[in-house]
Amino acid sequence: MRQIYTSPRQENIDRVVALMAEHGIEASVANRSNYNRPTWQRFSYSQRQDNRDSWAQVWITSADDYTKARALLRELGIEPVIRHGEELADARNPSPIARREHTVARVRRIVLLLVLAAFAMVVLRYVHVV
Repeated sequence: MRQIYTSPRQENIDRVVALMAEHGIEASVANRSNYNRPTWQRFSYSQRQDNRDSWAQVWITSADDYTKARALLRELGIEPVIRHGEELADARNPSPIARREHTVARVRRIVLLLVLAAFAMVVLRYVHVV
């Protein structure tokens, strides 16, 4: 079995499983939450969920069907799960140096915008518009 898709939204998981069944690909779901639990909550994109391991996962049962399943997801515009966790973790949790560089670039843009605004005001006063 190989994982092909993961999502915090149960509707997305159900749609992917239905798509796979429609094309004759056997799929199973892991980590599916139980809707009848009193602690069940609706998914919210604004709610931070850093732990993707708790999301529902679609697994392809037969290794022979995996390439066909990946092609189906790509046709829909969904990139199947890849196993480059370290690169993804680095992109999501930048180092202090990367954060500092991002902040410096943002400050430079703001200063440049202020200089351009001041220059525009000087030009407008010179032309007697302001």
